[in-house]
Amino acid sequence: MNNFTFTQENCKEETTSTWLIASLQFGLKINLFKPFEGFKLKMKRVKYSVYQKLIVIIMSIASGCETTKDINEKLGMEKLALNMFDMDNVPDQSQINELIRRFDSDSIHQLQDIHHQLFKENSNSIHANTKVVVDCDQTGLIANGKTFELSKKGYFPKNKNQRGYQLAAAFTGEHSETIAMVLDCGNTHCTDHFNEFLESIVYKYKDQIHDGNLILRTNSGFGSLENVEKLLSIPKLKFITKGYSTVKASNLAKDIPYSEFTQADKAAWVYELPENNGVRYIIIQTLSKMGNLKYSLLITNISHKDINAVELFHFYNKRQTIEAFFKMAKNTYHIKNLRTSKFYGIYGFLWIVFITHNFISCFKSTVLYGTELENVGVRVLIKNIGNIKGFVKRTSEGIIINIPPLTKLAKLIATALYTPKYIQLKFNI
Repeated sequence: MNNFTFTQENCKEETTSTWLIASLQFGLKINLFKPFEGFKLKMKRVKYSVYQKLIVIIMSIASGCETTKDINEKLGMEKLALNMFDMDNVPDQSQINELIRRFDSDSIHQLQDIHHQLFKENSNSIHANTKVVVDCDQTGLIANGKTFELSKKGYFPKNKNQRGYQLAAAFTGEHSETIAMVLDCGNTHCTDHFNEFLESIVYKYKDQIHDGNLILRTNSGFGSLENVEKLLSIPKLKFITKGYSTVKASNLAKDIPYSEFTQADKAAWVYELPENNGVRYIIIQTLSKMGNLKYSLLITNISHKDINAVELFHFYNKRQTIEAFFKMAKNTYHIKNLRTSKFYGIYGFLWIVFITHNFISCFKSTVLYGTELENVGVRVLIKNIGNIKGFVKRTSEGIIINIPPLTKLAKLIATALYTPKYIQLKFNI
């Protein structure tokens, strides 16, 4: 019983990541990759086209590659996925690195246009019949190396005296869609790009704004008086933001008796000031863990009839969805691992991440709709379901992928994609 024999027989059976191949098939079906075919970049073709290399970057993001070094290992065995784009082998990581390094300002405009085109064609939020809430926030990407272009010292929470970049983004949590994005050096304030940021959001949601169905929810970085006036200048746009100055909130609260505040949470109270030309101001009083009272100010043009002050407090705190997106993007898409020291290379890669995320959200809301996996997180899709292998059988009539339901997740993805005991996905390649 203690004698074991190890062999290499019957080890050549082809396998594939069920998640990767199913998502790529879906992407081809909805023409998600079509806009990338016309991408222009000055780069000599040796074996692989710019289009094919861009597809490999999308694959690497959807597969959870932490760096470009992981591409050879993670995608090298995905023969079927590569075959779908006329590749027999995966381009070497050096070729992917060179592509990213060659991105320039024109590349950023092209990727931004692709994001916009695919958003208009596939977004669920722009076709929603209910109110759409768009969150705006900013997060830091640390880059301390001396070779990183435009890397500057700036505000990085919990990381003092660091250099890097600031990524401002617009995101809708209910539909999990990226809407707009701006990258700049670490000492840049999000307000510096507020006009172009706002323009991009408004352009995508013209119909919702016209019907009064878009609510913009922003953090205090966007809450200056000047920005509030810009928001008010857009007819029918609803918004809620935290005021930029905490000093102003503290000064306003000085003459308000504690008894006048209404409890909104365990350690939070609200007091609404008189409305001014349709604009409401709600003072938030919070008790810190150290026993100190702190004050902030919520500013909104959402009517009393729709939501009261306590409800506004909780509604504003739901903007944690964009904070969760940033955390997921850093740890699952691994955007914290900058793929290059070139500024436009970093910027371009982030746009591809934003495009890929919307593609994944579209897959979830379409292919996984009505299944037990409909509301599963991106991390589970990539980290767990992404490791479920299917066995590839190439026939004269097409390609069959058998998915043995060996685990609960394997059974769930099998059920979601098809119904037989051994799942069979057919591809005509």
